[in-house]
Amino acid sequence: MKYILKIFIPLILFIGLTSMIISEGDDGYFVYLRGKKQYVVIEGKGEPTIVFLTGKGRPQTDFRKVYEKLQETNCIFSYDRSGIGQSELIRNDRTIDTMAFELHALLVKERIKPPYILVGHSLGGSIARCFVNMYPDMVSGMVFLDPAHEEEFKNGMAIRNDSDKVVFKEQFEEFLKVKGKTKGQHAESKQCFDFDTLGYSTNQKILKQTIVPANIPITLILSTEADIDNDYIDKEIEYRKLHFNQWKLINPQTKIINAPKTGYFIQMEEPKMVVNEIKEMIEKTKK
Repeated sequence: MKYILKIFIPLILFIGLTSMIISEGDDGYFVYLRGKKQYVVIEGKGEPTIVFLTGKGRPQTDFRKVYEKLQETNCIFSYDRSGIGQSELIRNDRTIDTMAFELHALLVKERIKPPYILVGHSLGGSIARCFVNMYPDMVSGMVFLDPAHEEEFKNGMAIRNDSDKVVFKEQFEEFLKVKGKTKGQHAESKQCFDFDTLGYSTNQKILKQTIVPANIPITLILSTEADIDNDYIDKEIEYRKLHFNQWKLINPQTKIINAPKTGYFIQMEEPKMVVNEIKEMIEKTKK
C-alpha cells in the first residue's frame, strides 16, 4: 500500500508540523503546521469528540449549523484545511492521505482525546476513510454526507455514449482552469481530477487501497435530488446507491439514508437531519 505508507513519516517531521497558538479568529484560533497558520474551531465539552471534514475547497463554516447544536453536549473539532478558508497553504501534494495525516497532527497538538466520530462531506469523506485506516483505534463512528468514492469517474464514463464521454472528461479538465479559485482550492482539485487511462485520479487510487472498517457504526446520508441537470443523473444516483449498499456486506452496522429533499450540501440544507443522525451515532458509540 505505497500511498498509505506515507503514515510512516519520521517523528522529527511530525514534531515539525506542530507549534504554538499564534492568533485568535472569530470562532477559533490559528496554530502552526509546517510554519503555516491553520485555523481550528474547538467548542463544547463531552465525549466523544465530533470531528468535521468539509468537501473539496470548502471552509469549515459549511458545518456551522450542525456543530452549533452539538457543542452543547459534546466537544466539536472543525477546521480549515491547508489553503482553504482562513488557513495558509502548505506547499505539498494535497492528497487525501496527506490531509488525514495533517488532521491527526492538529488533533494531537490540541490534545483532543480520542476516540472520535468523524463526519465527512464529499472529499471530507475520503479523508475520513484514510484517517480510519491510518489510525483505526482513534475512531469510534463515522457519518458520511454525499461522500466521494473511488469509482465515480470510471462509472460516469462507462454509462455515457462516446460523444458524451469526451464532453464529460473535458468538464473536469476545464474545472482545473477555472479562474477565481484560490491556490488551495486548485491544489485540492488537482489530485481529484488527474485521471489516468483506467479512469482513476490520484486520490481515487489511494482510496481504492483503503478498507471499509467492519467494527464501528457507519451512517451514510445520500442526497437524491439532482443538483445538476444532465441526461445521466438518474443512472449516476442509482449507481452511487448500489456502490454504498455493498458496504453493508462488509459492515452490518452500516446505515444508509436517502435524502430526497436535499441537494449536495446536506449539512446546510438539512442541518437538523444531520444533527439527529450524529446524535444517534453518539449513542451507538456508547454501547
